Amino acid sequence: MAALALCSSPSFASHDAPAQISAAAEKPEPAAIVRDEAAIAKAWRYSDIDLTPDPAIRFGVLPNGMRYAIRRNTTPASTAVMRLTINVGSTAEAEDERGLAHFIEHMAFNGTTNVPEGEMIKILERMGLAFGADTNAFTSYDQTGYLLDLPNVQDETVDTALYLLRETASEISFNPESIERERGVILSELRTRANYAQRNRESLFAFSVPDTRIATRSPIGDRTVIETAPAERFRNFYDRYYTPGRATLVVVGDIDVATIEAKIVAGFGNWKAAQGEAPDVPLGTIDIARSDEANIFVHPAIDEVATVVRFSPFVDEPDSRATRRAKLTRALGYNIIGRRLGRIARQENAPYVGASIGRSDVYRIANQSVLNVSTRDGEWQRGIAAAEREVRAALRYGFTDAELAEQFANFTTGYENAVRGYQTRPNEQLADQILAMAKDGMIVTTPESQLERFIALRDSLTSKMLLKALREDFGTLDKPLIHLSTKVDPTGGSQAIRTAFADARKAKVSKPKARDAQAFAYQDFGSPGTVVADSTIDDLGIRTVRFANNVRLNLKKTDFDKNRVLVSLRIDGGNLLSSREKPEATSLMNIFVRGGLEAHSLDDLYSIFAGRAVSLNFGSGEDYLGGYLSTTPDDLKLQMQVLTAFTQHPGYRSEALNQYRSFLPNFYARLNATPEGAIGSNIGAILSDNDPRFSLADQAVFERLTFDDLKTTIGDRLEHGAIEIGLVGDFDEDEAIAAVAATFGALREREAEFRQYDEARARRFTDNRTPRVLHHQGEADQAIVEFYWPTTDDHDYREDVRLRLLAELLQIKVTDQLRENLGASYSPVARSFTSSIYPGYGYIQISTNVASGDVEKVSDAVRNIAAELSAPAPMLGELAPPSPIAADELARARTPLLENIANSVKTNTAWLGIVDSAQSKPAKLDRFRSGGTAFGKVSADDLLDLARTYLPPERALLVQSLYDDRADQGQLASRAAPVTTNAAPR
Repeated sequence: MAALALCSSPSFASHDAPAQISAAAEKPEPAAIVRDEAAIAKAWRYSDIDLTPDPAIRFGVLPNGMRYAIRRNTTPASTAVMRLTINVGSTAEAEDERGLAHFIEHMAFNGTTNVPEGEMIKILERMGLAFGADTNAFTSYDQTGYLLDLPNVQDETVDTALYLLRETASEISFNPESIERERGVILSELRTRANYAQRNRESLFAFSVPDTRIATRSPIGDRTVIETAPAERFRNFYDRYYTPGRATLVVVGDIDVATIEAKIVAGFGNWKAAQGEAPDVPLGTIDIARSDEANIFVHPAIDEVATVVRFSPFVDEPDSRATRRAKLTRALGYNIIGRRLGRIARQENAPYVGASIGRSDVYRIANQSVLNVSTRDGEWQRGIAAAEREVRAALRYGFTDAELAEQFANFTTGYENAVRGYQTRPNEQLADQILAMAKDGMIVTTPESQLERFIALRDSLTSKMLLKALREDFGTLDKPLIHLSTKVDPTGGSQAIRTAFADARKAKVSKPKARDAQAFAYQDFGSPGTVVADSTIDDLGIRTVRFANNVRLNLKKTDFDKNRVLVSLRIDGGNLLSSREKPEATSLMNIFVRGGLEAHSLDDLYSIFAGRAVSLNFGSGEDYLGGYLSTTPDDLKLQMQVLTAFTQHPGYRSEALNQYRSFLPNFYARLNATPEGAIGSNIGAILSDNDPRFSLADQAVFERLTFDDLKTTIGDRLEHGAIEIGLVGDFDEDEAIAAVAATFGALREREAEFRQYDEARARRFTDNRTPRVLHHQGEADQAIVEFYWPTTDDHDYREDVRLRLLAELLQIKVTDQLRENLGASYSPVARSFTSSIYPGYGYIQISTNVASGDVEKVSDAVRNIAAELSAPAPMLGELAPPSPIAADELARARTPLLENIANSVKTNTAWLGIVDSAQSKPAKLDRFRSGGTAFGKVSADDLLDLARTYLPPERALLVQSLYDDRADQGQLASRAAPVTTNAAPR
């Protein structure tokens, strides 16, 4: 069978027969396309409704029934995304097919009529698509999707991508040997997903919807079927359901719409259903009369959560202006109740950790009204009662005008900002909207029309109308079904849960009190600061400003994302303020914002900033206090006021500390409940020889922390530390400078430079290479294998580039060996970490989930890969063996990196990573200027030299996470609380 050649430009005209695909292949000529607009409107379900689809989208349907949609978009420029979805998922599977929908998704990458096994991923990598990042797929209960993010829109890239999707549509080969090899990968994924959370979901579905396929058809499938299903069973399922009538292809990007349409017609027009269009499989039934039952799932690592649900008949609401008005109305009401529930969770001694309410349909079988309540261990009864009471009060007494006004403000701003940013929405977002329309029938309309409809609703809706709509939609929670996940089975079992809820329903509710409106208290910080330096880095277009008080400001104006401004705030300090004596010194920065301001609680701020695009993000990075956030040009001044207020007037409110402490028991209970948790909870201590800064202390240490401790640590830095601010995006430079001048620029004089913290920057990689075996208490057949090789920091850019490329090469090799050849791992990972904070510190890591029985086999395979790369160079006069780095491997490793670098300069996020410290870390600018040049210069010999330096076998540290079978033998008296990496509980 002919193989695909590098840089291929496939033809779609002769798809029925295998063909050599080469650069000389004939491209489809744009043909005169006859469009049946009535048929298109019917296929996309907008023929008989009073909504107009977004005219920027070219909708279409082929005579064979396949739908397609194409939209030109230039964010980012010269890129595109392709999405092929098939309307079939796990709920269509027969008993002996459980898991085949997902398995077939995998087989799409394992050989088709014209693409040999193992070649599809390689082809995509040669085009610059990294496997997993730019090339992905999914299987759900009712859909299978194939996702390609194209790093460029050259003809050969677009044609090859379309060709591979066409191969996926009808040409998967299902070679029995390929299926056998892939079984191990699927089983690895099944093992990886099997944990207490998955068991809880299964318990919930089995209890709440037992007579539906949702309860019996998990997309991951059944182990026996995965292990034994023959090739003909795959082929039969594939032929039944991979049909044009179930397929939708979406292309969004910097492309010519007419040209893409011609390619789709030429490439997919000859696709025919092998067995005709199979009917949908009935999903089952839900007994809407069933009530007053409870179910309990017990696991020592599970969070305590009560799910309260009542079912009602399914109500079909075809898309229309009236339907959208009704849904918008209900959304306003549910948001108000959500705000009330959240307010209670933020109170002192709150009865629950979090609660939410909503209404939705269950795959069009029935509708469900749901209340979810998350509580501290053992407090489910108190939490359920408080949340139920709040919901009942809302449905009885309704909402205040102030609450409705707050939601109006938030929704109005959201719609207005969508209008302003319409022209620069990212490809992925636009494609997702079209796919949602294809699945659910919600027409993609313009932001302008959405704003117009919302304003019409806003100007006519009253609180009474809102209450009536919500009552009709939500119904009642009287005698519901209740599923409780908990660590300890409650006394009285399910009957106690039913009784507790019934008793809660008897409690009287009172009318909620109206809350007084507040004005933001921090709008004046004194006389605006004076600019004493103002220059431009011409080649990068970065303007740098320094105020008289030493505050630095860096600005990069772009048009990548209209009406959006990215902001960085860096105040000297961060985690470098921690020490061996006080390793938890900055831990409470995780909840700093939850403490509010002196004049306003966090909940006050939510109300004050209704309708404003203000982010509340202020934490601790490795070497800074502050954060990265997003706002709009209109709200940039307010955003600066808010950030300055957190610097000068933090609230340190006790309710935030209480919330933090409520999360600790669950955090520690989960630490060794999975192999990931066990290895993550110990690896920081292992790599650092138990340096307390990178190891997590006992739970009691964090329970004793107070905001006084945090004040002592950060107070001086907030008051005097050097400040550097970065702005990237759509803004007026002079207005932005004025906003910073009136806030941070108005503060008292700051330190001119960021401190070095030489002692705090000392970090070393352990010299102890003794293999470590850790133990988890999850599933018995789960394990993790990790290797670490110490390297260096990132100060030498050439070395850093070579290490990154070496890691990409290792990623390809471990994927080829562990996943494709051995079928032993679902998602092996290789990466290089080089620190910019700790001199000399860095490592290359290879990590993979494996079956317990494959630990040694996989460990040996990784050792062999590293040993082959690090083998000594031949002595002078010796015959050199073949290079362990093939030219194609190096190209597949390098090309996605180069494409990613080339596209990164088209995004505000990448620019912010340079602008944030353009004055304090000028070396970053030279690296940015080099783009991908440095990667292009690295040869295979360079990487072999690097591997000989860093990857010799004696330098490797092996860490394994294995199942602790002492739990089965009753030898574990209690669950240990191991340490985790480099951080406090989040």
